[in-house]
Order: sequence, then structure tokens, then C-alpha cells
Amino acid sequence: MNRRKALKNIGMGFGAITATPAVVGLFQSCQTAAPNWKPIHFTQDQFGVVSKLMDIIIPTTDIPGAIELKLPEFLDGYVDAIINTKGQESLILGLNQYIAIALEEKGDDDAGDLTSEELEVPLSKYLRGDEVQQKNWSKAVSAYKAAVKKDSAASIPKEALAYEFAVQLRSMTITAFKTNEYIGENILAYVPIPGQQKGCVDLMEATGGKAYSL
Repeated sequence: MNRRKALKNIGMGFGAITATPAVVGLFQSCQTAAPNWKPIHFTQDQFGVVSKLMDIIIPTTDIPGAIELKLPEFLDGYVDAIINTKGQESLILGLNQYIAIALEEKGDDDAGDLTSEELEVPLSKYLRGDEVQQKNWSKAVSAYKAAVKKDSAASIPKEALAYEFAVQLRSMTITAFKTNEYIGENILAYVPIPGQQKGCVDLMEATGGKAYSL
């Protein structure tokens, strides 16, 4: 992965996690998680898959990656404590469809056996797919959510929901990365005590091209 290009994209503002005091508290608790820590919201297999996917999205290079920064542990707590029940159910449904598709491609039935390489294949398909296909998946998700309100047994569009999960996970992973204390203080442009405001200045001149820490 080209880390410089990744950081440039991160600076564009992906994500939907808001850095509220509760969220900051989750981050702090995750940094001191015990060695025998267990997921609260995800099952062990689901957490294993999420961890591998987050590590693919933000791998360790010259900068700590998702695993080292304990972003999967944070996400588990965030989903459990912050996201409402409807959002939790939607996220888990998409995750389960993603896992099912990866298992079908492998010809296996144990999510714990899925490797990072096997999980990266559908991730690349969903996040790098052509724009027309992505729009079709988004439409299928919207149609399903409308249909399930009238009929709880509505047919599940597996590919579309897996795509939605992949997009959600990327957004949350990148925002969690940007919100992490180590990244905020050591990688992004960090001003612990904001001073004067300067408008219309060149980003390269102001911060060396880095996005500001949240």
C-alpha cells in the first residue's frame, strides 16, 4: 500500500464516527484492554473477520495499523454503546452476508478459517467495483430496506448488503484511525492549543499537506 496516498485520501474526510466524549472514552478503554479481552457485540468469528478486514484497510507499515492501534476493539465497543439497535442489526446483517459470500467462494463453512487473502478478494470487488455496479448495489439495498418494512421475509440481496457493509467498515475504520490519539498527535497536523486562525493558506505551507487532527 502507498501510505502517502492513503493518508491523502484520509484527509479528504471519509467516515461517520463523531469524536464525542463517549467515543473518546471508548478509545481510552481500548488502549488498556486486558490480554484476555473478548468482544462485546460481535461473536468471536465475526470479530476475527472484522479485525482482518480492518487490517487490510489500514495495515501496519511505517505507521501503526488497525490491529496495533486496537481499532477493532474500539469498533466493537462503538457498535455496542453508540449505534442504535436498528443500525446494529443492519451492520451485522451485512457482515454476515459478506462472510457467507467469502465462505461460498472458498467452499468452506467455518468463518474462523477465512484468511486475510480470502477476505480481501470480495473487499476489493466491492470497494473498487465500477461506478455503475456500485450504484446498482446501493439501489438494491434501498429497495430491500423499503420492502422489509412491509414484509420481514423479503428476499435478501446478499451482494448488495455485503457491499454496503464493506463501505461502512471502510468509513468507520478510517475515521477511527483519524480519531486515534497516537495518529492524531504523531501523524496528522496536531495543535494541542489552537492559536490564530489563518484563512486561504496553502495546505502544504501550513501543515506539510497533512489533515488536521480531530
